[in-house]
Amino acid sequence: MSSFRRLWQSLAVLLGAASASASGLSLARPFGAHMVLPMDRPVPLRGTAAAHAEVTVTFGSLTVRAESDAQGAWRVLLPPMPASTDSRKLVVVSGNETLALDDILVGRVWLCSGQSNMDFPLSRAVGGAAEATLAGNSPHIRLFNLTGAPTDARAYDAATLARLNPRDHFTGQWECASEKSAAAFSAVAWWTGKRILQRDGVPVGLVENAVGGSGTEAWLPAETLASRHEYHGLSGSGWLGSETMSAWARGRAKQNLGTHLEASHPFKPGFLFESGVRSFAGFPFDGVFWYQGETNAESPDTAWNQRLITDLVADWRSSLGDADLPFFIIQLPRIGGNDPLRRYWPQYRRAQANAVRALKATSLVVTEDLGWDSPDVHPPDKLPVAKRLADAVAGRATGRNLKPVR
Repeated sequence: MSSFRRLWQSLAVLLGAASASASGLSLARPFGAHMVLPMDRPVPLRGTAAAHAEVTVTFGSLTVRAESDAQGAWRVLLPPMPASTDSRKLVVVSGNETLALDDILVGRVWLCSGQSNMDFPLSRAVGGAAEATLAGNSPHIRLFNLTGAPTDARAYDAATLARLNPRDHFTGQWECASEKSAAAFSAVAWWTGKRILQRDGVPVGLVENAVGGSGTEAWLPAETLASRHEYHGLSGSGWLGSETMSAWARGRAKQNLGTHLEASHPFKPGFLFESGVRSFAGFPFDGVFWYQGETNAESPDTAWNQRLITDLVADWRSSLGDADLPFFIIQLPRIGGNDPLRRYWPQYRRAQANAVRALKATSLVVTEDLGWDSPDVHPPDKLPVAKRLADAVAGRATGRNLKPVR
């Protein structure tokens, strides 16, 4: 392992420990009240405390201990646990400080990421408002909606500019399924999670960090961008002038930033990985639902787009600590109109298919036939997409080859 990668992994521990105070007892971002802990696998639990302090973690009848290092970082390993719908408390004690997380379940946890079609909320989907009113009937679905800075057509105010850093960009916490929490959550992810719950009968945790308009470059690690020659034009401050990136995305970023072009932005290469993925380093997700590509499809370069997808999958697997982490890549849907920005969507679908064929433990969820006749890139009927995604998950669980899934 290179010294550069070791440095970034050390930073991940520090950035992931979202503390209430700079030196107080804390837990990393993935952990909170009402969460679902992954089943059947060791779960690394981490956070910060005073330097060289003993930390005791209790979950039900289980107790594990560790000592923080010189920087206050600590880590314990919870042993594999079976699925459980029993609500339990997780308690962390160090010195005279105590953190108590209520209502913890054990089951399967999925990372739901990409851009606006993944972020498309249940409240706006066909049948979604009615579905949201029933969400409280699914107490074993838990939602973690990470919300970043807006990327619509506006100029950022001072408060938004101030949060454009890896620590503060995303906000959110674990919540029980309710009409309010489900309505604001990804429609595709909600309906997929509900079908997984109905099939398996074990708790389902869904983490959403999707950002509308974001390109694949924003989701790559900083060390990848800095260390590989093909990405040198995207690393550093020159990204707003790079013709490798979407002209639309660069234009929107300039509109958002106004005169503050030196500031970070959700579309900046590396930014969304550093702010929305790195803090989950080592968390044993059951898989990733990836619905993205509308922005990168401005380019007809199939090989380049395939490289971006391939590097994203490899780097996320490395950071999350699972070389076989399943990825479910949702194809760009069919839309109408003749917007020149969309003329290369067939080439992008080819890049998606090529990447899936070349990668292990991946499935392509075909949606080309599921779109609509509007030129709007957001077909609102998300339930059919979710059904295919859930079928892909079921197929991988039973060992069937589902490339592609229709």
